Amino acid sequence: MKIEKFIHKKPYLIAGPCSVESEQQLLQIATKIQNIADVFRAGIWKPRTKPNSFEGVGEKGLQWLKKTS
Repeated sequence: MKIEKFIHKKPYLIAGPCSVESEQQLLQIATKIQNIADVFRAGIWKPRTKPNSFEGVGEKGLQWLKKTS
């Protein structure tokens, strides 16, 4: 592919919270970046090295993510 094809294209932006803490937080961020980001992403499970620390909201976060589309 020639480089000229990419000169006038904007960057492809993937954005969202690193770690989701609540449905309200997720939906608020999704609303604020909907006109900026090409793809919305959110971490609903984040393994930690410290036992018993917050690892994310888990599976219930999948239902919240569905509301952002």
